[in-house]
Amino acid sequence: RVVLSLVSSRMAAKGGDAAKADAAAAKPGEPPFGLKLSPEEKVVFKGKLGEPITVERTITNTTADRQCYKIKCTANDIFRVRQPLGFIEPKESVTVKISFMGKAVPENSRVHFFAFYHTKSDKKTDGDKNPRQIWTTDAKPQGVARHHCAFEIEGAEKKEEKK
Repeated sequence: RVVLSLVSSRMAAKGGDAAKADAAAAKPGEPPFGLKLSPEEKVVFKGKLGEPITVERTITNTTADRQCYKIKCTANDIFRVRQPLGFIEPKESVTVKISFMGKAVPENSRVHFFAFYHTKSDKKTDGDKNPRQIWTTDAKPQGVARHHCAFEIEGAEKKEEKK
């Protein structure tokens, strides 16, 4: 029985709290994520190769304002997010399911991540809109977090990495 673990070497080298900080980092110039994500570390898919593997993330609105969230992934052909868009009322939480549907472990796992976005959504002005209408191409998020992926897959062959 072979268990393969693929983790970004940068994150693995940092370890501990530094890995958590890297997992939730936004790109330079992006606003920090203002809601609470739980768990805060990278998305780890553990399971058997060829079977869907699902993990959960809880997003808690710690603000006094209604928020609209959006979750994007790097590869829609191997990942699924249920509910990728939605509203969160003040002091409430939503749980989203993130699934790995791939039949093979991605060769370069460190390029895969999930981006979590949020923006304030006022019921007075956005009351009749659905989340897709709020996340137009010109919409600017008020907070961004990225969680990288790691894979702990049974039955995957470990490939030699070229140096």
